[in-house]
Amino acid sequence: MRIHLGHHFYGAGNLGDDFMLAGFLAAMRTLAPEAIFTCCVPFALDPLRRRFPAITWLPCDEPTRARCITECAAWLGLGGSPFQSALSRWFVDHLVSEAALCARAHKPMYFLGVGVQTSAELADPDVQRICAQAAAIWTRDAASAERLAALPAPPPIASAADLAHLFFRETPPPAASAGRLTLVANFDYGAWPGQAAFLTAAQASVPGLAITERVWLAQESRELPGAERALHHALPLADRARWSLAIPDRLPSPAESLATAGAPTAAESLTTALSRWPSGAWLVTARFHAALAGAWAGSKIAILATNEKLRAAAHELACPLLATDADAATVTRSLQSLAAQAGVPRAALHLAADRAFDACAAFVRAAARSAVAPGP
Repeated sequence: MRIHLGHHFYGAGNLGDDFMLAGFLAAMRTLAPEAIFTCCVPFALDPLRRRFPAITWLPCDEPTRARCITECAAWLGLGGSPFQSALSRWFVDHLVSEAALCARAHKPMYFLGVGVQTSAELADPDVQRICAQAAAIWTRDAASAERLAALPAPPPIASAADLAHLFFRETPPPAASAGRLTLVANFDYGAWPGQAAFLTAAQASVPGLAITERVWLAQESRELPGAERALHHALPLADRARWSLAIPDRLPSPAESLATAGAPTAAESLTTALSRWPSGAWLVTARFHAALAGAWAGSKIAILATNEKLRAAAHELACPLLATDADAATVTRSLQSLAAQAGVPRAALHLAADRAFDACAAFVRAAARSAVAPGP
């Protein structure tokens, strides 16, 4: 069975996408070991080929994409929040093109492990047509499934969990380190309105928390505006000196030679990146997959409520939300509350991984039926 992965954000620099993709491939090794995967991306191919050799990575030009879709049994939109267009329509426009290629080749479209940020993004006529064309959608949270079910012509929809749970169950992050406060700050090209207040509180002595180390974790390896590295670089020098910057993912650049960069296998590359993940006893995060990694590491977590995706994560993990514009007193109370947390129960995490696996199994069954169905 040949499956074409139609999302093209893998290899862009966000380690969370790789965690999710690795979880999917782990499930496929059990559910469909004979499956063949293709994916077309507009980024450097060699690092992806080394990290995920189970996938045939190809350029993102339209003739190559059209050929992959023609040859596949099913098109799969895997992970992410594919329908959002608040910052840009670039991904929705990509899906419009993919949907046209699938319609021309009479290939079914599926979405697996996806999220919906707001109901407003589903009001876009293009998004509604893409969803109506889909043969089925499995979401990563219940709220996304509810929003999709309210569409004028929804396809079959089922709520599941993020596929990264499957990777973390198989390859757990480093255990939470005592005394470490880890922060993952991301504001998607914007500013953090409560940054000064948070730093004031987090850099002071917090009753109940014996903080001995403060780590500014970059899940996103690129220095994008409003993302972790840019925010850390822009800190006042006195504040920056109190937060060590950690960038776990250090894939070789296209310009680096294999002799210099090495040739890591898929497992070594992603596992090595995860081994550098600085799990803290306490985690404050504005990244969805950092919250999941923290839960599997045993961190006590507060989630910065920057969007609905993170609110869904807080609901799933039963973690407190912290407003992005919270004043110093509110931040202090939120940090103090972490001392009384017990962490996310392992049973809840395994249940989430089971739901993600079940969604993968349902997709495999549907794709297998597509592979043997008669042509038009």
